[in-house]
Amino acid sequence: MNTSRPEIGSLVDRSAQLRLTERHRTDIQALRGLAILLVLLHHAHLLPGLKAGYLGVDVFFVVSGYLITGIIQRAMLSGTFTFTGFYFRRAKRLLPAAYVTFAVTAMLAPLFLTRPEMRDFAWQLLGAVTFTGNIALWLQTGYFEGAANLKPLLHVWSLSIEEQYYLLLPAALAFTPRRFWALGALVVFSASLYKCFALLPANPAATFYLLPTRAWELALGSLGTLAFEGRVAGAWLARLFWPALAALLLVPFFPTNPAHPGLDALIVCIATLVVILRAHPALNRGFAVRGLAHLGDISYSLYLVHWPLFAFANNAWVTPVPYVVRLALAILALALSWALYRWVEDPIRKAAIVVNRKSVAVILSASSVLVLAGFGANHFQSWGSPVDYAHVRRANTGLDAACETGEGLFKPKPECRSSENPRIMVWGDSYAMHLVEGLVSAGGAGVIQATKSTCGPMLGIAFFESLEGTGWYSRQWADTCIRSNQAVLEHLAAAPSVEVVVLSSQFSQYLSGKRLRALPGVDVDGGEAVAARSLIATVAAVRSLGKRVVVVAPPPQADFDVGRCLELKANGKTIFGTDKPSCGIAEARYRLANSEVRSLLDRVAREADVPVIRFDDVLCQAGVCATELKGTMLYRDQGHLSVDGSALLGREMGLTAKLLAAAR
Repeated sequence: MNTSRPEIGSLVDRSAQLRLTERHRTDIQALRGLAILLVLLHHAHLLPGLKAGYLGVDVFFVVSGYLITGIIQRAMLSGTFTFTGFYFRRAKRLLPAAYVTFAVTAMLAPLFLTRPEMRDFAWQLLGAVTFTGNIALWLQTGYFEGAANLKPLLHVWSLSIEEQYYLLLPAALAFTPRRFWALGALVVFSASLYKCFALLPANPAATFYLLPTRAWELALGSLGTLAFEGRVAGAWLARLFWPALAALLLVPFFPTNPAHPGLDALIVCIATLVVILRAHPALNRGFAVRGLAHLGDISYSLYLVHWPLFAFANNAWVTPVPYVVRLALAILALALSWALYRWVEDPIRKAAIVVNRKSVAVILSASSVLVLAGFGANHFQSWGSPVDYAHVRRANTGLDAACETGEGLFKPKPECRSSENPRIMVWGDSYAMHLVEGLVSAGGAGVIQATKSTCGPMLGIAFFESLEGTGWYSRQWADTCIRSNQAVLEHLAAAPSVEVVVLSSQFSQYLSGKRLRALPGVDVDGGEAVAARSLIATVAAVRSLGKRVVVVAPPPQADFDVGRCLELKANGKTIFGTDKPSCGIAEARYRLANSEVRSLLDRVAREADVPVIRFDDVLCQAGVCATELKGTMLYRDQGHLSVDGSALLGREMGLTAKLLAAAR
């Protein structure tokens, strides 16, 4: 073969030689190696320039779809396919290494995880064992849910999506005439891709975690097998190979848009399929290729092992894990994954184990033991502890969880008022929500709550992620926030009992470095001037309705999770990442980090003649801002007051009377 130029010929001839078994495809193993390397480096944060290493998972999806569909196709065409045999081989391939990893993770979890995270972990483990981990993790997303980087089984979402796809694929092929296989794959690919791009701006969490919006990546691999295998390739394949390879190497470092799975995922998935179909000789030799192929051999074990290590470190450190620790964990992950592959994954995969009642019973028993271990570890951690920290650190949504407006517009609800004729309206984001318990506990006036997470009481503007589609806050969400605030104002005009409106927010989401959506549908840079103009407009609009106004600043905030730190301290666990063993907040550091917010509120106080109430004078003394008072945890996380903390501060400060007296 002339290797100086791409050879154009029959794909089936090349595949017949290179795909006799999975391991004969050195190029595919190298793709797996590249994929897991991207994921490992991304999770370890070892290369600052690697902005989208998560795209390695998308490479895995295409490779997996291509290979597994090919296995099913060949078995069906040869008449040797059985559903029992296929699913048992999948179980033998995946479960041993996975169950060993899950078991060790379950044993270590109580040493590192706090009560809220242990509660979530039990459900993650149930999801992992039943291949519904993506659904369990999706249900754990939300503004007040635990951080993703603290979840030891976060990575099982991708395994669950794969197995859900392979639960359906054999039946789809078995009950569809062979001549429609490729067309069926194309339909699944197209429908799923459309749903993915349509849903991404409105619901990025569901788009990321659920099969209907991720199936297109696996279906693209299936399409590669069903539509192109055995057909003659044109010159287009040769011409696309090098650009495709370049895309695989460059897009993770230079993503076009971090909306995921979006355009970058589509580019990488198509590039992966082109590289697979071309089977270029250059990717079947050479030191670098062989190295990646060896890494590809252990890629499944490495994928299983690496994330729990980083998650445990993230739980142990209340601030970002140091670089040297992350590097050491990456090296440890490589060593452990080699051992897992060498002594568990590979031997059992090659073992002559047959399907019978005994083998099925072993699988079911192991699954049951793991689930019991997860929920047992959750309860074990609470033994001997007089405090239920999952309850103490529960979400502080004010009067009721329904008062967190979520994705919709503000609407007055009976459960979001403490009396029929409330004198005080609390308007703002989650930093307004956490005041409500304090006002109710202080008594003296009924309260009505008008709150929406991240949506401050800023008429005409709203925060959105500067790179649209990232996280929760798209332009569509921002437009909803603007309309929701207008709905609050309209309700206020029809609420004669309300005398005082309390405006509160974190406010930092409107300042420098942020992007704002502004009426009429334009984007502007955040900053003090635009934020002050909006907040002053809100004050003026409220006063025009005959109401008095007071602004409440956010309490002192830390650069670490205060609630988690306090729980770790209370349970005698080692705390890394804070210079205050008491989990107190360094006042100088807080004031420096909060200087823009202070400047904004000082400006609004002067120009709008509105009082600003701060917690600093109560909490900050001798250079440290307290995070506990009278044995009560004041904070549930980095900056939000806990339910009990809000109630205590409300009573100690006489918060209701203070706000009523100060408002003007």
